[in-house]
Amino acid sequence: MRLEQGDKACIIGAGAWAGALGVVLSDNGYRVTLWARSESTVRYFEANQGVPRLPGIRLSRNITVTTDVDAALHGASLVVLAIPSSALAQVAEEIAGRLPEDAYIVTATKGFDLDTLRRPSQVWIDANPSIEHRMCVISGPNFAQEIAMRLPAATVVASADKLTRLAVQHAFMTEYFRVYTHVDIVGVEIGGALKNVIALACGMAQGMGAGYNAQAAIISRGIAEITRLGVSLGAQPLTFAGLSGIGDLVLTCTGHLSRNRQAGIAVGKGEPIHSFLERTGYTVEGLQTVRSAKQLAQTHNVQMPITDIVYRILYEGLPPRKGLYEAMNRERKPEPEEYFFKLLP
Repeated sequence: MRLEQGDKACIIGAGAWAGALGVVLSDNGYRVTLWARSESTVRYFEANQGVPRLPGIRLSRNITVTTDVDAALHGASLVVLAIPSSALAQVAEEIAGRLPEDAYIVTATKGFDLDTLRRPSQVWIDANPSIEHRMCVISGPNFAQEIAMRLPAATVVASADKLTRLAVQHAFMTEYFRVYTHVDIVGVEIGGALKNVIALACGMAQGMGAGYNAQAAIISRGIAEITRLGVSLGAQPLTFAGLSGIGDLVLTCTGHLSRNRQAGIAVGKGEPIHSFLERTGYTVEGLQTVRSAKQLAQTHNVQMPITDIVYRILYEGLPPRKGLYEAMNRERKPEPEEYFFKLLP
C-alpha cells in the first residue's frame, strides 16, 4: 500500500516529538490526529492550536488532538508511536490490539522497556505480532523544536520490509526533512537509546568545567561502547557511523536543546538529579536508559565504562569528579575495536 496525500495519520502521543512529526506529515498533506492522555492537552490545543511541549509553535488546521484513542486510530493509514519509554509497555498493552489492520506502524520512541529490556519495536510486535511486516522505526539527529520550525534535518527509517520503509520514507520526506532508509532496526534503535546516556556524561564534563577535549573523548569512546553493545545484540557495526548513531550522538551531546545534556550539566555542577527534574519538569530519557544499558552490558558481557560511571553517579552517589578520574585512569589499551577490523577488505 502506498501512502498518499489526504490519508489519515494517527500519532500516539502529544509531546514535542509527536507535535514535530505532526508538522511534517501535515505539510505532506496528511490529516493528522494526535492522541493525548490528558484533557488539559486538548484544552491547550483548542486555545493555542499547539501542544504544551512546543510553546510558540502553531500547528496546521490539518492537525487535531483527542483523548479518544479509538477515534484517533479509526481510518488511519499510518500510525506513529511517539511516547516516552517509561510508558511504552503500558500503552502497547492498552492499544496494540486496536491498531488498524492495514496501517503502517512507526515507532519513534528512543529507549528500552525498563522491566524487560526490550526495544520499542519488540514491545509493540510482542503485543501484536500481526504488525511485524508493517513495523518501521524512525530515529536520527532531530530536535523536535527545530523540526517544528521547519529547519533542515535528516533522519533514518528502518524496517525489515522494503515496501514498508519506502512507504514511510515517502510519507515523511519534505523539502526540509530528508529521510534515509535502512534495514537495521536493531542498530537504529540502539543508537537512538544509548546516545542519551553519553549525553549525560558530556553534560557532566561540561558542568565540571572539564573542557571540550574531555567532551570529544567522551563522544568518541561513547560511540565505541554503543557499537560494542549494539553488535552483541545483532546490529550492524556501520549503522553506528550514520545518522542514528554518531549523528544523533553528536547532536545530543553538544546541542543546547538536549535535555540529557542539560541534566548532565546540572549534575556536574553539583545539583542532585531529582532536584533538576523537579525544577524543570523535563523527561530525561537517559535516566532510565542508563539502568537498562547497565543490565544489558552485564548480561552480554560487554564493557561500557562510560555507562557504568554515569549509572554510579546517578544511582550510587559517586561524585562526578571521581568518576572522571576513574575514566582517565583505566588500563592502557589500543584504540581499534575488533569488529572494525572485520569490516576491512
